[in-house]
Amino acid sequence: MPDTSDCIEIVVEIDSELLPIIPSFLESRWSDCALIERLLEDGNHDEISRLGHRLKGAGGSYGFDAITDIGIALERAAIRQDHEAVVQASAMLQNYLKRVKVVYV
Repeated sequence: MPDTSDCIEIVVEIDSELLPIIPSFLESRWSDCALIERLLEDGNHDEISRLGHRLKGAGGSYGFDAITDIGIALERAAIRQDHEAVVQASAMLQNYLKRVKVVYV
């Protein structure tokens, strides 16, 4: 039986006051995914670590705790210069962004 967990929608409730900024916040996370790939190609683990640190701070601030968790994983992987773990964290971020659905309350 195929794994359908990658298809399951993730619903996140966000305060409606954040409506004007959430779409650009999420779009910026997609840009981060592309940046991670470029930084990996350059072997720039220091900048990946900084990006992970920013993600772990920003995620929870906007109500996306999973982005915080992914940022922690990304930062730790980059500090260890663990290429495969960075790739996995980036894939987790992409998978999350594909599946997240925002509901404003």
